[in-house]
Amino acid sequence: MIRLGSKEMRSNTSPPLTRSQTYPLERIPLEMKEEILMKLKGKYISKFISVSKSWSSIVRSKRFTKLYLNRSLAQPRILLIDRGDREKQLFHSFSQEDPSSDHHTVSCNRYDFSPPVCGLICGLNDHNLVMIGNPSTSQFITLPRVISVRKDISCFLGYDPVNGEYKVLCMMIPRGYHHLRRTSSRAVAYSQEHQVFTIGATSKRWRNIECKHIHYTRRRSQGICSNGVVYYLAWINVVRSLICFDVRSEKFSVVKLPGVVQLLSNYGETIAVTNSLTDATLDLWVLEDASRQEWSKVSVVIPSWNDSFRWSQAAFRFRGTLGTGELVFAPIFVTDPYFLLCYNPKESKVRKINIEGIGSQFTSRHVYLNHVESPMFLEPVHH
Repeated sequence: MIRLGSKEMRSNTSPPLTRSQTYPLERIPLEMKEEILMKLKGKYISKFISVSKSWSSIVRSKRFTKLYLNRSLAQPRILLIDRGDREKQLFHSFSQEDPSSDHHTVSCNRYDFSPPVCGLICGLNDHNLVMIGNPSTSQFITLPRVISVRKDISCFLGYDPVNGEYKVLCMMIPRGYHHLRRTSSRAVAYSQEHQVFTIGATSKRWRNIECKHIHYTRRRSQGICSNGVVYYLAWINVVRSLICFDVRSEKFSVVKLPGVVQLLSNYGETIAVTNSLTDATLDLWVLEDASRQEWSKVSVVIPSWNDSFRWSQAAFRFRGTLGTGELVFAPIFVTDPYFLLCYNPKESKVRKINIEGIGSQFTSRHVYLNHVESPMFLEPVHH
């Protein structure tokens, strides 16, 4: 009787619950999971990595990152980087349409950061350490130290939209080279080393690549990545030129500059080089075709801002264009409240974007347009 009772008890024992029964979120189809994540801010998406392996695999996948970036590209943001006397610096991200309604701030150690590229930023500190950051997820990781006999480093971040890969281009130069006389023989003697690091790749190391164009760029030079190409200003012998680095093929090319220029900026879907704003005129040379060395010149006469805003035009720096076609100018000095001026050349109208609540206790402020939110989770790199 006892055995029969035991046997009957075992037969009525329910099988263990599956994970999908215990966790209802696991029963959601893949497409619906992606749609849920697509509606979230970048700072919340990384939290799903700890929910389960299936959610983690979605967040970490290149497919989802590209889907999210494509949506974010239609909602570009303004990114301000504030630096003060202390070791920390702040990153402020705002909606272009209404900065007061959508403000996100994070902090990290003090680095010299280059313009954001598809949501990520790249920085370099005084010890030649390279950092990658994602202001949307508040993640900042330090890459392995670059091994080189050279002393100074400059670096640029690029994104390959075809393969969905971020790469850091790093160049090493002898310290003090910019003080030397740049003759042809000197340039050969002090040619740079070029290395590349692929973010998220299996191999966590720098790779040497070849560059047939001997050139030199200053340590704090800033480049712009557009359509899979990193552009930056450099010298070939004593001639200033535009260097183009194709992120996918890792090949270099050179474009001759149209004249004496000082700044590199975005201009719609391409890039432009400009001079300073003088006598209410801004000259822009837009790169129409890099392979054919074709530029088009755009001269814009800016109306007086002194009457409307009590500011001299000399106190502003051109920062690029918005999707609306407006030219954006930022104050050279840190102000409180802070603001940007957007000039519509077709209608000859100026509007003011007020950005409040970020203070003026900083020694410098860098303004970048067309920043986007990225859900990319940065895997820690073991040194």
